[in-house]
Parts: sequence; C-alpha cells; structure tokens
Amino acid sequence: MGIRVLMDDRGRLSIPSEIRKQMGFREGESVIVESIGPGELRVIRLKDAVDRGKGMYRHFGVPGQNISDELIADRRREAKEAEKRRE
Repeated sequence: MGIRVLMDDRGRLSIPSEIRKQMGFREGESVIVESIGPGELRVIRLKDAVDRGKGMYRHFGVPGQNISDELIADRRREAKEAEKRRE
C-alpha cells in the first residue's frame, strides 16, 4: 500500500522522505516520470534508466573493446577510401 500525498496547484507532488530514502533519491537528482496507465505514474532515477539502457545493448559488444572506438575507426577508413576515389 502506498502513502497518500497531495498535488499542489502547480501539479507538484512531494515524495515522502521514507520513500526517497528507500529508492535512493537525492536532492537535485534528475528523475524520469512516465504514465503507465490511467491514474498511474512511474518515477525512475535518470541514472538507473541510463544504466538499464546500456545493459540492453551490452550483448552486442566484444569484451575489452569499445564500440565507439570501432565506429570512429570505421568512419576514418571510409573517409580515406572516399578521398582516394576523388583523386
């Protein structure tokens, strides 16, 4: 069961301190608020959402290899090839 809170005239909700502590929310921290159905909201720490997103693509990588370095190398190789074709 949840804790009853009131929405103020500007649409703000205060998350009770016991829930903030339980969830690890800190003052000034960014959160994502999304509607999950009629009359329901989900609040997720931005850091947690980003970490989840990174985890979704982890299986595409090669251990010990940085995918961004690989992409940069590919683009540089393509640029050299395009320059050679122009000559």
